[in-house]
Amino acid sequence: FIACYEKAKTFALTHQKNLIIVGGTSFYLKSLVDGISLGITAHEPLDISVSQAYDLLLQLDPLYMQRIERNDKYRVEKAYNIYKQTALTPSEYFLKYPKKPFVKELPIFEITWEVEELRKRIALRTQQMLQQGLIDEVIFLEKKYSRLPNCMSSIGIVETLEYLDGKISRKQLEEKIIINTAQLAKRQRTFNKSQFGNKQIKNILNSLNSDILKIF
Repeated sequence: FIACYEKAKTFALTHQKNLIIVGGTSFYLKSLVDGISLGITAHEPLDISVSQAYDLLLQLDPLYMQRIERNDKYRVEKAYNIYKQTALTPSEYFLKYPKKPFVKELPIFEITWEVEELRKRIALRTQQMLQQGLIDEVIFLEKKYSRLPNCMSSIGIVETLEYLDGKISRKQLEEKIIINTAQLAKRQRTFNKSQFGNKQIKNILNSLNSDILKIF
């Protein structure tokens, strides 16, 4: 992602154009604003369970791990990788290899929806996904890649695999995707609020174009 950003930035500067970055996951945005630490060069799979890794790290570095949920597999694995590869706790590691921001001044816009309207849109999107062949697509992906890649745990895919295993009905499949997507949207809003704070410009849906033009 950072390499793509640098390429786009160079293009924009060369052609004297403004660069507008559209999300995507907020983790990418956070990496631009906060930077990334370059001490770890490879990802290694866990050699213990996620729960065991969390307990170990919580004992070694309670201040850092208190910010991570026990079931947050991605962040627990990342913290455990740091410890295994460097013999440093995450707090010690980031002190030794501080993050360096890629962008110092970045206006951030968040387009928000009323909760009820958002749920309607999620339901409609889910119905369209199923009508346009979600189940067949997941069958194809499983045959080609198996269930091992992380992407096979994505919302929409994991519920469809449950359906294909005979664990839930077609109606339950649709309902679970809608519920899990709505829960993800809520977590994303909470994450944005906690990570970016007053850097966000909120509730600009009705005047998005004019507000962006004010910045540029």
